[in-house]
Amino acid sequence: MHHLQLVALADESLVPCQVTTRTDDETYELRLNRANASPIVVHSSIDFEDTLRQLRAELERQNLLLLCNRFRRNAFVSSMARQMSDGLGCYLVVAGEPVSPELIVESLAPAPRGDVVLADEASKFINDWIASFD
Repeated sequence: MHHLQLVALADESLVPCQVTTRTDDETYELRLNRANASPIVVHSSIDFEDTLRQLRAELERQNLLLLCNRFRRNAFVSSMARQMSDGLGCYLVVAGEPVSPELIVESLAPAPRGDVVLADEASKFINDWIASFD
């Protein structure tokens, strides 16, 4: 179980939550629990990265951000990182620098509010980072 915080985008208030992962031979499940709200449960037959993408989309629909490494501006998930961690590992990349194995972190570890952004902003950062190597 991962003890994290959600940020309500309307007023930047913090809401404690717990995220749990479960897997069997065919399904990856991610569950987010918080006080006074129904749990958010997402499933995938691919890996946990797929569940994290689904969770992020649902949280953004609710105007919430989860303060975890995977939702940082500079979080990058390679196919190798997905295979090695079942989708629970990501790289924290630096502008102009290639991926470094030392920069791989646990996707569901806590992250500071200033580093966590909406999916569109993160996507733009990663696309610009990738383009810097062309």
